[in-house]
Amino acid sequence: MAHDAEPPRFEVLGLLRAVRDGEEVELGAAKQRAVLAVLLLARNTPVSRGQIIEAVWGDAVPSSAVNLVQTYVAGLRRALEPDRARRARAQLLTSVGDGYLLRVDRDALDLDVFEKRVSAANRLRAAGDPATACDELAAALGLWRAEPLSGVPGLFAEVERARLTERRLAVLEDRAELAITVGRGAELAGELAGLVAEHPLRERGHGLLMRALCQAGRQAEALAAYRTARRVLIDELGVEPGPELRRLQQAVLAGEDPEPERPAPPVSAPPAPPPRPSAVPAQLPRAPGALVGRDDELARLDALLADHPGPVLVVTGAAGVGKTALALAWAHRVREEFPGGQLYVDLHGYDRDREPLDTGEVLGRFLRALGVPAADAPVSVEERSALLRTLVADRRMLLLLDNARGSAELVPLLPGSPSCVVVTSRRRLTGLVAHAEARVVELDMLGCDAALEVLTRVAGRPAEDGDADALRRIAELCDGLPLALRIAAARLAVAPSLRVAQLAAELSDEHGRLSALGLEDGNSTVRAALDASRRALEDFPARLLALLGLHPGPEITPHAAAATAGVPLAEAQRGLDSLAAANLLTPVEPGRFTAHDLVRVYTRALSAELDERERHAATGRMLDYYLHCADVADGLLPVGRGTVTISPEHVPAEVPPLPDAHAALAWLEAEQANLVAAAELAASARWWVHAWQLPYTLSRFFWLRTDRETWLRTTESALRATEELADPDARFVTLYNLGVVLLQFGRVDEALARHREALEVGRSLGDAVRHARALITLGNTVLDLGRTVEAESHYREAIEVSRAGGARWAEANAHHSLGLLNTATRRPAESARWLRAALPMYHEVGELCGESACLTDLAGALLELGEHEQALSSARSALGLAVEAVSPYHQALAHDRLAVVLDRSGEPGAAAHWQRALTLLTELDAPEADQVRARAARARTGPAPVAGRG
Repeated sequence: MAHDAEPPRFEVLGLLRAVRDGEEVELGAAKQRAVLAVLLLARNTPVSRGQIIEAVWGDAVPSSAVNLVQTYVAGLRRALEPDRARRARAQLLTSVGDGYLLRVDRDALDLDVFEKRVSAANRLRAAGDPATACDELAAALGLWRAEPLSGVPGLFAEVERARLTERRLAVLEDRAELAITVGRGAELAGELAGLVAEHPLRERGHGLLMRALCQAGRQAEALAAYRTARRVLIDELGVEPGPELRRLQQAVLAGEDPEPERPAPPVSAPPAPPPRPSAVPAQLPRAPGALVGRDDELARLDALLADHPGPVLVVTGAAGVGKTALALAWAHRVREEFPGGQLYVDLHGYDRDREPLDTGEVLGRFLRALGVPAADAPVSVEERSALLRTLVADRRMLLLLDNARGSAELVPLLPGSPSCVVVTSRRRLTGLVAHAEARVVELDMLGCDAALEVLTRVAGRPAEDGDADALRRIAELCDGLPLALRIAAARLAVAPSLRVAQLAAELSDEHGRLSALGLEDGNSTVRAALDASRRALEDFPARLLALLGLHPGPEITPHAAAATAGVPLAEAQRGLDSLAAANLLTPVEPGRFTAHDLVRVYTRALSAELDERERHAATGRMLDYYLHCADVADGLLPVGRGTVTISPEHVPAEVPPLPDAHAALAWLEAEQANLVAAAELAASARWWVHAWQLPYTLSRFFWLRTDRETWLRTTESALRATEELADPDARFVTLYNLGVVLLQFGRVDEALARHREALEVGRSLGDAVRHARALITLGNTVLDLGRTVEAESHYREAIEVSRAGGARWAEANAHHSLGLLNTATRRPAESARWLRAALPMYHEVGELCGESACLTDLAGALLELGEHEQALSSARSALGLAVEAVSPYHQALAHDRLAVVLDRSGEPGAAAHWQRALTLLTELDAPEADQVRARAARARTGPAPVAGRG
């Protein structure tokens, strides 16, 4: 955008408009205007793509929603910044993380100007000048041109229209109250009569009309207005008028002055947007495609649900028979009957390479999905189970427990009626039948007709004359097993020249080896079908299928496949596409593939047949790929990192593009499950360097995302690896990180022990950075125990060590910590001095998150000193840096502090900032959410206390 171009002004109090230099900006189609509305109402705050999609489309989300949002944002950028060069960075509407932020000056939106005038009226009223306050409100109301957000479609716009309309009505009533207070009631009688006619259920409006009529000397009409109000309230709501209306009636009947002997109430503070209800969990995976041959089973499930208000249903059968597909298809079919939501978990009861999920972990997942912060979840299985039953006691929910091994671990997961539980298992689970009167739906192999339908549907080509017998033969060879049928049919789909008879003959030559697939029936020919599909592949896809058995994660990308196989990226992509075409892999999104659990078992069997040297080399390349990419991404994060050198033996030739922190965070989020699985594989297979360095490269990501449980688990595993290596550098880093995460769990004694170990190792290494870091974290730990003198000694020693060794980040952090210590001991002036000293050091080393947190803490100290304007400026700067750092956690801290400052200063907007902080912390599942919620609640009854960092 040209530097001299005037930014547009926006209007939402009527038709949605943008105006620049007196000329209206063309905002495009209705949906594009809806996107602008979402961004405007969240102005200067990031909005994720998911939030935009939900706001614009609601439940009717098109498959191209993400692309459409990108298109609309591009259109808005062109409209709002027409002079911007084609490849120049946008200034007004910028990309932030996985979403966007629209920068709007305070006076550039009519809604903000409206609220500014209302705030001015508040101050005038408080200063004893109701007449001028009334005029100020009249000017504010003059900004409303029509129904707010006119012309903007969608449920979001409807909700916001209702909220803004309610806001206008409240201010209209406030203005009438002030007008009556200063004797201008007679002027408003007609306007109030119209308002009451339009909103007949607002008792305050009826009362204001009565008072205005009395001020005009029209007492009889005031009594008639009361009778009208009483009739409406009784007819519509079945209630008598409230005490204020009854008091007014009695005053008029007695010939008394109806005005109460008290000052008019203050102008209404802007209400916060209505809080969104706690998210209803909707965890069901995507429903399968057409379900063939299972009409009877679906009907039985329907009947069991109709006969029992809260049934426990067990879908059982052999592996690959379609238990999960049936359960998911039925769950999606009846989901509307469960308004309380749906919970889903894969228990991994029969996964050869993973231990079944622990019952306590499953309960923890369910509790988090129901809104219980991880830190508040009980420890024991019994207590978690009791809390789950309590939370869902009055909710009608559907729980799908997939791949269960036995009955005992399921019992604590069962809520009471009216919820429904569906379990899939290879066993009949007679214990669950006895304990919970579970009803069993047993799946057999598909009948011949259904198997033929699967074959022809997936093959996607008409059967030729003479094919009927061959198709029946294929159905027999596949044992009616849906997975085997689909794999065989995929051969026909991707190879038009392959005759049905040829495929039948090929399958007939195979001998099933079921143990390799982990199935029970030793006479099955599933392995034969899989082997036949593999033989039909070209050489590289066939080799790649075996190499995928070495990959520990749930999804594979072309980059990871290329590194594992040691081939160019394009060749890996073609190989994955070939496997997907043969139904051996499933694309989950562009560039990501997964495999059915049976195919995964098959790939494991193939990888075990590889030469040991090839297996070892491919595993090393795969682990090196993840380590290298994680290190690159970690280095882009806006968080200070140590001096560990990551030097994998095989640096991958081609890696995903990671140009900045946004891309780095997106890659880490997408690959988190694979990275954690790679670290676990490294630990179990004795790749000790990878086993500690992978968790190290992920530690800052886990900290930014407040994923403390995964951070703790991987770091504890890393510590065991460092013991095997006897590497003091590795041991220091891992002890340091372990102490930090233990402290976040409140396990202070354990954290203290780890930090003391780290300090001893740091001193022995003679490394100033590590020595100082260890001193600081040790100081933080003893400060949490209330030992301020000891903490201060550690911080001051850290400053000396870091200065001597040129460890600028550690020096900044030590100053910051001394600032927080003085905050904790209620010495705000000293706190501000230390925090101000830390800021330029953070800035010097480019530590955005540290600088943001320091500014947040400085705002608290300044507020305690009564320097409200400076506190507000500091908190806003903190938020800006947190947005730049793409750190939702630090954005939440800054929003919370902004809210506290605004609340203590009597300025509007605190509720919106608290709501945003709560949204971010809830999404992160961070324990600080409860502290913020409590502060927001206290603010409704008194000044909000200033808090330090959670």
